[in-house]
Amino acid sequence: MYLLRVAALILFPFVCHAQNNVSLRLATLDYPPYSGEQLQGGGSLVELTRRAFAVEGHTVQFDFLPWARVRLALRSDYYQGALALWPREIKEEGLQPSRTLFYSELGLFMRRDQPVVFTQLSDLKGLKLGIVRGYGYSPSIFDAGLELIEAVDDVTNLRKLKAGRFDMVLLERTVGEYLLSQDAQLRNTLVWQGQVLERIPLQIGFLPSVIGEPDWRAIFERGLDTLQRTGEYQQILSRYPR
Repeated sequence: MYLLRVAALILFPFVCHAQNNVSLRLATLDYPPYSGEQLQGGGSLVELTRRAFAVEGHTVQFDFLPWARVRLALRSDYYQGALALWPREIKEEGLQPSRTLFYSELGLFMRRDQPVVFTQLSDLKGLKLGIVRGYGYSPSIFDAGLELIEAVDDVTNLRKLKAGRFDMVLLERTVGEYLLSQDAQLRNTLVWQGQVLERIPLQIGFLPSVIGEPDWRAIFERGLDTLQRTGEYQQILSRYPR
């Protein structure tokens, strides 16, 4: 017992130092090219966020989780925010939005040999559409009479589409095209349908500031202003597809 106490006393300063090196924690998901655990720099939005806080003297820990878990994690005190969020998700979680950093072009992916043409979503009534559990889709998606089938992430949906489990997948264009570019089997069989259903802002959602604690949204915005003045903002964006 004595040795355990001595070991704890020796290790305690190093544990505290490691924790003190992290100013805040943000939850995110694999949503390439905006965020991705295997992407260089973590993806465009992760790198931009990291640098915005860095120029203000803060370090960020990013935890990559399935999207449904990201939303659950925001209801604890462990995270100070999450990315990349749509306005509906920010509102539902009671978060404070950052400025818009990108725009999602939401539409459909389909099998190349089974093209889909439609005027409005209700024209597709009765077809099976793959979506991701927990995404903040607009009510129009749920009101169109489609058979919506949930999966844990976008790449799972694309693989199911290729296998014939769905008729289409609802997905952000840049994300879908990036995922297809990384998988030759998917790329040769699946394509973007061509119509943009919604153009949705991508933002970071921060927990509301508390008296006596840092206002992380304000700090982030100041950091972004600095990156724009120095030109680093555009340098970061130029390294990723958009």
